[in-house]
Amino acid sequence: MNKIKEKNPLYINLTNPQYIEIDGMFFSSLLIINYNRIFQELIFKNILEINENILISIYIEKNNQYKIIKEIAKNIGNTTVDLEKINNSRIDIDIAKSSLEDAKYIRREMQLNNQQLLYFYTYITTYSKNKEELKNQINKIEEILQNSGLKSKKSYFRQEQTILANLPLNKNNYDIKRAVKRNILTDGIKGTYPFITSTIYDEQGILYGTDINNNSLIIIDKFDREKYKNSNTCIFGSSGSGKSYFTKIQILRNYILNINQYIIDPEREYEKISKSLNGSLIKIGPASKTCINIFDIREDSLEENEE
Repeated sequence: MNKIKEKNPLYINLTNPQYIEIDGMFFSSLLIINYNRIFQELIFKNILEINENILISIYIEKNNQYKIIKEIAKNIGNTTVDLEKINNSRIDIDIAKSSLEDAKYIRREMQLNNQQLLYFYTYITTYSKNKEELKNQINKIEEILQNSGLKSKKSYFRQEQTILANLPLNKNNYDIKRAVKRNILTDGIKGTYPFITSTIYDEQGILYGTDINNNSLIIIDKFDREKYKNSNTCIFGSSGSGKSYFTKIQILRNYILNINQYIIDPEREYEKISKSLNGSLIKIGPASKTCINIFDIREDSLEENEE
């Protein structure tokens, strides 16, 4: 009985049309009402990469394909007749032509390539303990969706139905279905894959930090010549921002991997770390007795090894 009480909320506030409050947590939802006609990559790639509290639900609904083909054929016939009557100077002629081309393409794919036309629904919910932060999250998500070619609409007065649609209850309410229903061919379903890995990972790499967008680890082996053209790295930052500290961390991590390192240090910033790692210190200057040819700091070529 105690476990049931822990899972059930103590209170739910549905009085505000812009959000729902559940046990001090505020939830607000978006309806995806339109998509680009053509996508070159995953539809939700950009939204999946952000580091926000997001719930995304996708519903795919199968239909009577024979009935759909009949409706498409009827639509093609009606649009063709309308185009013959439309004056070429009217603005909506391009829209009618585009609709006709889309209908013909869908019919061809269904009849020749054995594809099916499905109904597609997408809902997004974000949540926060702070109402102002929730508002900022909604605005950020809307901006990303717009830049990704997706048109969204705030689920005002339908927050409860949208949140239920986002839960694993398979409740796609009719009131919100009408607003978000869109057609998609089976071939387009692959573009809706809702999982993505944004981690930059090289097996022999060292940790550089985390991605500010999604907190994923960035582990790079910059000496992997098969993957990267060269090993050059440039570190930018203002005074005191941690450039030297970051460089010393990289030196330590490369040392653990037994990577030979050469440090040119005119300000002697790295003298202590070199000594602590049993490194050799070579002083180079007008009065020094030592010298070094930097062109000798290289691996033997394959030709020399063969000799």
